[in-house]
Amino acid sequence: MQSMSVFVWAALAIFVFYTTGKKDRPLAIAMSGFFVFMAVWYGLRSFAGLDMFGGALGIAFRVIVVTYAVAIIAAWLLRYHFKNKK
Repeated sequence: MQSMSVFVWAALAIFVFYTTGKKDRPLAIAMSGFFVFMAVWYGLRSFAGLDMFGGALGIAFRVIVVTYAVAIIAAWLLRYHFKNKK
């Protein structure tokens, strides 16, 4: 089941990147980057057997996820804020 999540994250990255229009391309790249990060992180856990959620790696994971979430939400809000101003 853990290895299946790697493929789901990778599929989401590809899906988001190829289904967005030109106007939303920067946001799609950011979201695809997040999904690639998740696929790699879970892949290291599943296939290499590394403890990716414990200790310093667990803290790094949380910091990176929160940073990505804040950046993606800010980009989305700015995109729709400027879209509605026109």
